[in-house]
Amino acid sequence: MLGNLLTFADIGWGVSLALWVVFVTIVISKYVAKRTTIYVARKAIHMLGGGFVAIISPFVFSSPLMPIIDSYLLMGVLLYVKLRKKEFNWFQEHGNYGEVFFTFSFGTLLLIMWVIEPMYWFSKDVFIAILPLIFMSFGDGITGIIRNYIYKRRVKGFWGSIGMLIFCTIAGYLVFSIPGLIAGIVATAVEVFPLIDDNLTIPFSSFLVLYLLIKVV
Repeated sequence: MLGNLLTFADIGWGVSLALWVVFVTIVISKYVAKRTTIYVARKAIHMLGGGFVAIISPFVFSSPLMPIIDSYLLMGVLLYVKLRKKEFNWFQEHGNYGEVFFTFSFGTLLLIMWVIEPMYWFSKDVFIAILPLIFMSFGDGITGIIRNYIYKRRVKGFWGSIGMLIFCTIAGYLVFSIPGLIAGIVATAVEVFPLIDDNLTIPFSSFLVLYLLIKVV
């Protein structure tokens, strides 16, 4: 049974992509932080790490098991260094658990969809889980970078939200037509309100909208 879910190819890709995320986190984001800000470095990890893995995963893995394992392992490492107060100071911030929530959301969305639709990985339904991760990775990344350069500080500014809205609605429409466009609008809307970390609200709210519109309505 496990052999059908986790092949040697899956393990190879899992290790390779995990190493890629480590490289992005340890090398690329540190370079970005030196040239720009910690905030932009965080967004670089979002896009080059999480976003790239989200896009490629359905095409290289035979099941969602390896991406789920990778995301939870990374979450564990990030949480450990947080609790030990040994943060990677070029992208982690004291008291900010956004990167932990990001990795939690990544694995948990894939897991939830797997429980609800056991065969989803082998159909277009895979993007019901993947598209919200793309919103979280690239949509939130784009809005953060725009805000950093326009407002020169971390603020929920108008132009950043417009950038995210444009990206998410176009990406959503290309993948799922009107349901995807609506999910992109919802993802952008919940990002504006900081009551709960947007690494939780963006993926889970847009996932719920997509699932309801595509599988229920």
